[in-house]
Amino acid sequence: MRKWLLAVTVFATAMLFAAAARAQSGGGYDLSWWTIDGGGVTFATGGAFNLGGTVGQPDASSELAGGTFRLTGGFWLTPCIISNGDVDGNGCVDDADLLSMLFNFGATGLNPADLNCDGTVDDADLLSVLFNFGSGC
Repeated sequence: MRKWLLAVTVFATAMLFAAAARAQSGGGYDLSWWTIDGGGVTFATGGAFNLGGTVGQPDASSELAGGTFRLTGGFWLTPCIISNGDVDGNGCVDDADLLSMLFNFGATGLNPADLNCDGTVDDADLLSVLFNFGSGC
């Protein structure tokens, strides 16, 4: 008898939580479909470690609009990441990085060879490759 009562109590509790967990709708709003996504470029740093992420980032999509509300989902934009000279991102500052730097020297705008993110591939970026040449290899 006690096992049966315990089973009924557990089942009733589970049904109560399931009913409360359903998405809400009403009053002109419909939240019957949703996801919790991760990603992003909001970093917590400590020592040599970086941890990035966001909670509840909306799905990648075009603009979602309803009435006076608008939501644009998608990905965080990281136009430039400061680097130690590793232009191609393989973990090793080598001749491939130096060649990429030389081929892009003088370029402006977004460019992976712009290691200090100043908008121009210049002598400062070249020096970064030269000073770090051989690291990580």
